[in-house]
Amino acid sequence: VLESRLFAAVDLEPSFSHPEQLSLRAGIFDETPKRQPWVYDHEVLLEGAAVEALHRNAKSYGIPFDVVLLSMVLAASFKATWAQEKLRSFYKGVKPEDFEASKTELSLPLTLYAPMRDGNMNDAMVGLFSDWRDLTVACSSLVSLLGFCLEVADLIRFRRWKMFDPVHNSNNILVNILPLDEQARGGQHFQQTRAHEYGGLRRSQPDRRRAYKAAHRPMRITLEQEAPDAWWINLNINESNFSTAWCRSFVKNLEQCLQDLQYQPLSPMLQSGGLPV
Repeated sequence: VLESRLFAAVDLEPSFSHPEQLSLRAGIFDETPKRQPWVYDHEVLLEGAAVEALHRNAKSYGIPFDVVLLSMVLAASFKATWAQEKLRSFYKGVKPEDFEASKTELSLPLTLYAPMRDGNMNDAMVGLFSDWRDLTVACSSLVSLLGFCLEVADLIRFRRWKMFDPVHNSNNILVNILPLDEQARGGQHFQQTRAHEYGGLRRSQPDRRRAYKAAHRPMRITLEQEAPDAWWINLNINESNFSTAWCRSFVKNLEQCLQDLQYQPLSPMLQSGGLPV
């Protein structure tokens, strides 16, 4: 199976006839920038009641848990970006109501790690099936938070993505979702764990933000499950695209999105109102 996907890519077969062909993904960018940007990391831990609430919402709306979690992260990103652009326009003399009337849509170009196991018996095979696929997620002021979650779910459920395009690699946000296999295996009931990777990080004090200079895509998002009741949202952020102020707004909006999905899921994604603080 994997060999046929590789040959389809090497033979330059059209993607419409061979949609599962390998993308030959590459991590290189177009060129090294003259001034390398600052890249910083930020981690958000969701555990306990927050994870339980997301599981209930996922079950209620018929959406896989990891897709709901991704939707919350993207929704918070849209809200933070919209608030930041609104504040910038205010400093340029644009009234908030004029900005809201003119800026009604946002979009994020994503490169997603896709499982690529849709074929017959693929789920029972051992191999590196995952591959990169590109998709653009859009958001507007007319969409509710729940509606946005359902749209993201449809994008993934119906495979509305394209072959990875290396030309636009450096402009896309890379998304990787790493759930645990929670099923016990074998007579000894072995279960997958990531305790060796995280150690006591859940109970440790917040570390200082790490930063370095390097060529980097706008952002890399990794959603990684440490335990049945704990998920980490790991962000590697290009400061030239998303400032630390944006990151603080993202965390605030992520908390608000989690609450809104629980108590007021029909609240609009891009809400009108006063300037962000």
